[in-house]
Amino acid sequence: MKKMWFVCLCVLLLVGISGPALGQETVTLKFAHVAARDNTWHLGAVKFAELVDAKTNGEVKVIVYPDSELGSERETVEGIPMGLSDITISADSLALWAPSISLQSQLFTFRDGEHIKKFMNSEVAEKIRSEILNKAGLRVIAWFERGPRYITSNRPIRKVEDLKGFKIRVPDVPLFIKAFQAFGATPVPMAFGEVFTSLQQGVIDGQENPLALIYSQKFYEVQKYINRTAHVRQGIFVVMGEEKFKSLSAKNQQAVLEAAQEMQEYEHSLFLAKEKELEEELKAHGAQFIDVDLEGFKKAVADIIKDYYPEYLEDYKKILAL
Repeated sequence: MKKMWFVCLCVLLLVGISGPALGQETVTLKFAHVAARDNTWHLGAVKFAELVDAKTNGEVKVIVYPDSELGSERETVEGIPMGLSDITISADSLALWAPSISLQSQLFTFRDGEHIKKFMNSEVAEKIRSEILNKAGLRVIAWFERGPRYITSNRPIRKVEDLKGFKIRVPDVPLFIKAFQAFGATPVPMAFGEVFTSLQQGVIDGQENPLALIYSQKFYEVQKYINRTAHVRQGIFVVMGEEKFKSLSAKNQQAVLEAAQEMQEYEHSLFLAKEKELEEELKAHGAQFIDVDLEGFKKAVADIIKDYYPEYLEDYKKILAL
């Protein structure tokens, strides 16, 4: 019997070599987001979980909750201080706490992905990250690039006048609401998880999102046209509750930050490859792409940044000049 206990003890000690130290309590981080399981955000989050586990020797575990399992984008952000989630992916919803983030959501701001990258490495972006930290208590640990946002519909939208009275789902963000009112549409703030059913039931006429979300959420099943407005190109932030971050040991904080940067690079490589495939995949599902009069759309919202966020006008000009 004593020999058996000795053998069991040896096994436990050997197992401990590849896992948390004896007596070390494992920390669990809940990573919640709204994207489907085949979206590059989710694939990036899964990679992050693997990296954190490896870099912390199992002391920190990340559990990923995709597809709005822990709530809408806004709900997951609001849930972080309450411990309902620890990490999420957000941009527009953060404007409720850090209004300066709306600088990168301003319509027709970024030319392309390279412009977004320059912005993310700029002083303006650092100011935004500081505001998110100080006002929302969230630390930006990485960022992803979002593809251009397009309007989907069941009738072609070729010019801005075609949006008159059009009921469109938008994020619950003042800038988006103001912009679509300027287009002549009727913006309807709504949680992302409710969009498909609302389109299906005719509660709304359309929605606007990047191709990745249009595809992963199967909006092509209830929307016939994808209108190439490309009205917003932006980055989106991966944020973690600052209190939770500070509760980690210094060694594990560094491991999380390193894993986040590797996740960012991994997701970006997936994003670039996927963007090339998405249009053909959507066409194969019956979606029709419509070219639009971009100048008319741009003219309709040209003064919103000046009228709505005059305090950020100088920073906005810096972004355009990058």
